[in-house]
Amino acid sequence: MTGGFVLAGVLGAAFALQPPGTFHGGEPVARDGERWLALHVSADDAALIETTLEVRAVEDALLDAPGERSGREVASRLEESGIVTYLRGPGLHAGPVVQAQRSTDTTDQAGAPPTTTLTLLARHYRIERRCGPARTAQADDPEQLLCRFVLGDGRTEQVLFEAPAYLEPQGEGGAPVIVSDATAEVLFAGDLDRDGRLDLILDATDHYNVSRPTLLLSTQAQRGQIVGQAAQYESVGC
Repeated sequence: MTGGFVLAGVLGAAFALQPPGTFHGGEPVARDGERWLALHVSADDAALIETTLEVRAVEDALLDAPGERSGREVASRLEESGIVTYLRGPGLHAGPVVQAQRSTDTTDQAGAPPTTTLTLLARHYRIERRCGPARTAQADDPEQLLCRFVLGDGRTEQVLFEAPAYLEPQGEGGAPVIVSDATAEVLFAGDLDRDGRLDLILDATDHYNVSRPTLLLSTQAQRGQIVGQAAQYESVGC
């Protein structure tokens, strides 16, 4: 089996996402010596860059006794600054990547984050958080909310992610604010699979101690969707 065949096999394997950094032992999906694509982003440009990952045993500061090394550090020989994550999967190739232009609108709901407007190759998209009562089988609690993160392109709307939240008084005479354990964040918006349509990397976290970066590609969208989930990675802090 030639080296070139191994390289193509790893990069073209099933979609996967691997952030750089230090993790608990069972969390990394990457293996030492594998070839992946680093998504490198700066203010001016973005690119997917082929690189070899280095996965080494390190001390887990939270779990290990002195001398133990159950943690795993994931890195490459590239400068870590600017690397959003490492990716692999069919249709993803090294080279420049078009980023979406972002702008924000003022919030129209107490405590809700601004709506994000994305423009990619003259196509316009919006991501907004919509919160409403969370209806349970036991009883309706007006303070309990369910927040949906909705992506729209002017023709189609798609719920990307939903998470619980609640209302908390801001103070005497102040409007209540929406509070949650964590808020989903767009880590990258652009055209990763180079089909001229929007792709996203979204941290679909619903807890302050959980990171859940999710790869959403237009080429994986099903009927009625704008993007489809291609891969998701989950890690915890303490």
